[in-house]
Amino acid sequence: MSLTVWSVLFTSQTNVFGYNRAEMISYIFMAAILHGLVLASALYGLAERIYSGDISSLLLKPVSLFSYLAIEEVADKGRNILATLIESGILIALFQPEIVLPSAYTTVVFLLWAAGGVILNFLFSLLFGTLGFWSPDTWGPKFLFFIFLDFSAGKLFPLNILPDWLQSALFLTPFPYLTFMQTQVFLGKVAIDKILIHSSALLLWIVLFYLLNKFLWHWGFKNYAAQGQ
Repeated sequence: MSLTVWSVLFTSQTNVFGYNRAEMISYIFMAAILHGLVLASALYGLAERIYSGDISSLLLKPVSLFSYLAIEEVADKGRNILATLIESGILIALFQPEIVLPSAYTTVVFLLWAAGGVILNFLFSLLFGTLGFWSPDTWGPKFLFFIFLDFSAGKLFPLNILPDWLQSALFLTPFPYLTFMQTQVFLGKVAIDKILIHSSALLLWIVLFYLLNKFLWHWGFKNYAAQGQ
């Protein structure tokens, strides 16, 4: 659908919101790939596993709970990225678009930022999991979060087509560092002097959410009663 809509827009003009046709098509494909790699997660049901007491069986195993959850996440992302690559390959064969390819330097930065996005989303998933320590009603908050995430992470469209004041507001949150900034560096739209600034911001968000998770999981385990087991 995205390919069709943007292809129609570019039939009458060569530049839309600062993107040419090749850049916008590349953005669509890269956003889809990053969605499978970064935003998809096997841990969205973690809160229910905690509240139901199912997590008890993992706590009794001779392996770190978070290592086990990380392995689950990696396996799920491997499956998702394979499916996304197959789907993208089919669409590329059908549309035969011109794709923008990054330089070697921007490829390295892109891969590092993509890894940072994976870690950040993993921490988000763990954070939502802690809701299961105190409430069975986790669907509502997660639904609202994912609606906002689709918008603020740049999954639906590039964030830099928005008004400047709204972009500034979104960059006060960690969400643009999940997929949007990765696509921008892939397309070469991030100046070299800005790469260090955004890399520091991504690292800072990772550290903050790591510390928040550490506190909430410690607090949650102190109140955990393994209901239903």
